[in-house]
Amino acid sequence: MNVSNMKHKNQNNLPKGWRKVRLGEVADIIRGVSFSKEERSLRWFEGGTPILRANNIKENGILNLDDLMYVIDSKISDEQKLRTNDIVVVASSGNKKLVGKIARIYQIDQQLSFGAFMYCIRPKSIEPRYLYLYLRSSNYKNQLQEIVEGTNINNLRKSDLANIELSIPEDPSEQKRIADILSAFDDKIELNNKIIKTLEQMAQEIFKEWFVKFRFPGWEKVKFVDSELGKIPEGWGVKNIMEITKRLPVGKRYDNKTALPTGKVPILDQGQSGIIGYHNGEPDVKASVKNPVAVFSNHTCYYRLVTFNFSCIQNVIPYVGINGYPTTFVFYLTKDKIKMSDYKGHWPEFAAQKFVVPPPELALKFSEMIQPMIEKIDEIRKENQTLATLRDLLLPKLMSGEIRV
Repeated sequence: MNVSNMKHKNQNNLPKGWRKVRLGEVADIIRGVSFSKEERSLRWFEGGTPILRANNIKENGILNLDDLMYVIDSKISDEQKLRTNDIVVVASSGNKKLVGKIARIYQIDQQLSFGAFMYCIRPKSIEPRYLYLYLRSSNYKNQLQEIVEGTNINNLRKSDLANIELSIPEDPSEQKRIADILSAFDDKIELNNKIIKTLEQMAQEIFKEWFVKFRFPGWEKVKFVDSELGKIPEGWGVKNIMEITKRLPVGKRYDNKTALPTGKVPILDQGQSGIIGYHNGEPDVKASVKNPVAVFSNHTCYYRLVTFNFSCIQNVIPYVGINGYPTTFVFYLTKDKIKMSDYKGHWPEFAAQKFVVPPPELALKFSEMIQPMIEKIDEIRKENQTLATLRDLLLPKLMSGEIRV
């Protein structure tokens, strides 16, 4: 990348060839689908269309499509049907921190729409990736904060969004070059995430082969005996999960108000993204690649294997293996066994589980086999953090014209 500082500024304090525009000038802003209280209580209409809501937008613009509502197609206009390169924005939420969060629709694989508490930003005279990246920059976030903090309600009006100011190169090819540079970071992060997912699936498959199908090393020579959970290999047993795990104390509980946007120690929350913020004190739970900690989210039932020091919000429960059973083993033993049935505490259900467990020696052998995968995942996640930091340092400078490509 060849960059140079620009000395020639125009009257808007921008480089030559740049201009300021309002978001409403370069994109259409569309309000989402409204539906009644009765319709909101339902999950599915025959022949319906899935609807994105605020809870489907996760950190860093990631869409979670696991929990969708559905609305009858006749209620949805053509412009409310999402298209590739659309950007969805949270317009209203009980939590001010969620207002203005965005996600880009990279590719439409199914008909999809969005709810009334969201907007769709549809680029019309701007490079779509440039616009999405600009809306991830501090330039957008600072303007958004002024709007939201200046109101008594957690609501982003269409006119507020339309008046968001952007700095753009007039030359579309320069918009594309900037988008290419910044998108390269995201592309690499996405590739890394796919590698992580593959490694996690490999570890899960090995666990399933050994401890569900009972095809562990030497299984051909082992007799099977009766147990309360069916036929199991001789020498194995049925144990309550609390016989082989220990819940760790977490010290101080943090929340949205006490979490900082940056800091030394990450604070784990119950969402899928995992981290709500940071603090600069001492971590309440110690973890590492060699000594990971399993984490269960009491209300949402997300499971994580954590390899770094951390603190928690309420209802985030860390646990480790005991009595000769490694934490890596008990993590895969318990992972996804309890599913979220309602927004309630699930720990009693977790603690009441019984499992078929092998002798500790075989559990240790499994953990040793997948340890290189755990280490590789940790290495890739650290690389992703470095890439994201570099991208976020470059983003505002490229988006303001401070450096040119």
